[in-house]
Amino acid sequence: MRILFANTVPLVTRGLGPALAELGHQIEYVFLDQEESLLPFIENFQPDLVFNDGGTNRMHKLFPLLDDLQIPHVYWAIEDPVSYNNLSLPYALKSPLVFTPCQESLASYAEQGINARLLMFACNPFYHHPKPFDYRFNHDLIFVGNNYNYHPARIHGNNTILNPLMAGGFDLKIFGNEWWLDPEQGFHISADFYGGYMANEDLPTACSSARIMLGLHSVDTSLTMMSMRTFEILGSRGFYLTQWTPAIENYFINHHHLVWTRSAEETLDLVNFYLARPDLREKIARQGQEEVYARHTYQHRAADINPWLNMAAAHNKSQAMPENIRVGRRGIRITL
Repeated sequence: MRILFANTVPLVTRGLGPALAELGHQIEYVFLDQEESLLPFIENFQPDLVFNDGGTNRMHKLFPLLDDLQIPHVYWAIEDPVSYNNLSLPYALKSPLVFTPCQESLASYAEQGINARLLMFACNPFYHHPKPFDYRFNHDLIFVGNNYNYHPARIHGNNTILNPLMAGGFDLKIFGNEWWLDPEQGFHISADFYGGYMANEDLPTACSSARIMLGLHSVDTSLTMMSMRTFEILGSRGFYLTQWTPAIENYFINHHHLVWTRSAEETLDLVNFYLARPDLREKIARQGQEEVYARHTYQHRAADINPWLNMAAAHNKSQAMPENIRVGRRGIRITL
């Protein structure tokens, strides 16, 4: 099957896409946000389906083109449940198949008559694995992520983890976009704690170099939805200290695969305790890696969704375009 991804983020180019390629699918990527049209890529690649993970400016580039060509649009609603109404649902209504990392959103899609399945985040062992130590990330504590302070869960995480550690003067570096330094944001940090923007390929190296990797979540009401960094850090064998969420407790064992905190006071106690115990950190990090490698890789996810992708493509073939319709660089041509 030929699958055209409408995005080039690491989530697909170093995660799900390569895992689907291992199953024998032909994979192509396009950063649709920077392209005027999807048509040239359809002409060159002739995809069986287009796989899209969101994007606020892609709707008009995907439709009605895909409808006219009868190419299925498969949607991965990675922003669920926060953006269900304003982002996920409009795309989902145009898609014969929807995936979501949020179990609780499945009922909402079912109410709309939408075929939705669970597809959680994961890691890719060929990419997320230990790397040599790098002095750029030689810190006691590192957090990697952008400053999304408009989610109540993230506000709670900032107050539970980042604020007490900054107030305590710990060796902490926060990597992400410059929103962290913007006083106009609801939450911002001192330049002393800002590490700049971290390239995605540096994440495994940071996990191998910092003593503790920190985790925040934008959702704390789901049994499945959590930050994708959870799986990526554990896969890279980083020692992971994260805010508690139902999903974290649902899938991992505290002080065995990772460590979670529920309060600022507990955060300080845990950091002081584990900074003094490198052997225990290493043991927990190794057990966390073993857990995600055994159950939460993109190879696992690809195998789970493969039957549904095949069904979506088969549905497309059963309603193939008439022979008098052709796709060209100048658009769709109908011959009489």
